[in-house]
Amino acid sequence: MTSAEGNAGVEPSIRSASLLESFRDSDTAVFTAMLLALGLYYLVPGLVSAAVGGAVFFVLTLMRPNLSLATVPLAAPLFYRQRAFVISADHTLYFSLAEFIILTGVAAWVLRDGWTFLRSNRSGGRADPVQSMRRLVGDPQSAFRNPSVFAAIFLVIGVLWLFVPPGIIRNVALREFRVTVFEPVLYFALILRWARTSADVWRIAGAWLVAGALVGREAVAQYVLGQAALMEGVGRATSVFPSATALGIYLGKALPLSVTLFALLPNTRSWRLWRIACGLFSLVIGLGVLASFARGAWIGVFVALAAAAIIARHKWMLAALGAVVLAGLAALPFINITRITSAFDFSTEDNTGVARAKIWAAALRIIKDHPITGIGQDQFLYADPSYGVPQLRFFTVSHPHNWILDFWLRLGLPGLLWLVALLVFFFRHAYLLWARLRGSAAGALVLGLIASMIDFVVHGLLDMAYFTMDSALTFWTIVGLVTILDRLSPVVGEAVRS
Repeated sequence: MTSAEGNAGVEPSIRSASLLESFRDSDTAVFTAMLLALGLYYLVPGLVSAAVGGAVFFVLTLMRPNLSLATVPLAAPLFYRQRAFVISADHTLYFSLAEFIILTGVAAWVLRDGWTFLRSNRSGGRADPVQSMRRLVGDPQSAFRNPSVFAAIFLVIGVLWLFVPPGIIRNVALREFRVTVFEPVLYFALILRWARTSADVWRIAGAWLVAGALVGREAVAQYVLGQAALMEGVGRATSVFPSATALGIYLGKALPLSVTLFALLPNTRSWRLWRIACGLFSLVIGLGVLASFARGAWIGVFVALAAAAIIARHKWMLAALGAVVLAGLAALPFINITRITSAFDFSTEDNTGVARAKIWAAALRIIKDHPITGIGQDQFLYADPSYGVPQLRFFTVSHPHNWILDFWLRLGLPGLLWLVALLVFFFRHAYLLWARLRGSAAGALVLGLIASMIDFVVHGLLDMAYFTMDSALTFWTIVGLVTILDRLSPVVGEAVRS
């Protein structure tokens, strides 16, 4: 073979290697490929398509695990539309897309770090497994860089409380533990392990807002086209959720984030597209919240945005919120929609306050008999009828419509104390972080995440707050993003000062 012939054979290999490296180094190319692989796995029927799409996504996650983090917020709203695997004529398995992504991410994590450990030992070097753990717990000198301790405690409580319900219905508790405790905590661990840069943080936040906008768009389309379920004289959109209330719970956490970013992101060329996008997201998500007619969502969003405006002393946000209040009060005498007017009619059981008061009273009767342990995860639906859990209107009375009572019943007094401690911890340290980063894009993001958590607290006093997979993933996304921003804050803070 001549030298020219040899070079001719080498050049295609070099070009292929170069293309592969270019693909691997391109965030946009790899992330797009991940979305296509997930589409093949989730949307195309058949086990072959699921296997191929899943395998491709696993390989891509193995290559760039930080990029796969952003696919979880995109998949979270699809929890109620799970992938069906037909095993036989009378047996079908259902698996949510978010679960698949999280478990794939964990498998890639184990393989990557395991291979690094083995390779280090074989080469005669000394592997340092502590380095991997430090990415989870952060700097032990900083309190908020150790929220993994809270996650670990939550996981332990969840495991122990699997033994509280009777064995005959323990499988229900096990399923809820898997989708609202175990897998969301795994996702939080993945964020701590792989989110290392501001780009990773903004990618996750952007994916969450894109998902919210897509869900909101579907809700608006349902309402405009008359496809929304008629209830109390008005069509209530549900989008991809089983109920309009579930839609309001989900969108109610995304809207404060998008509005806060739109109002507070720096008005510079580098952030102008983000501001425009957040403005459009706010419009679509806001219309989705309105179309849900979830009054708890309206209250939660208003309080969250009011708190953000007060903290930031943002005059335009305060003025806009004041105008909304005045317009609402002025229009109230002329509104003839039962869904709205029934909130002020306490003479019937259709009133939200009356209905919830009965549910809360039943929950308190249960807690009186089980003050320490509660009754276990997802057991409210199976409570003894003597406690008087009501069956009212459209209420799915499988939870007490209040996060204090809900955590107490599901995870006992330790679970409730855990959540209260975490919320105090979160708000205190997130506020201090915002004060350090005030005036920067990262500061705007921190304040938006604070507002989202305020919606969790306020709306959660009236509806489900945590124990669905989409809500649990959103909760840990908020905590995870603030944690990573805190780790990055010395760099961001220096940029702000300069």
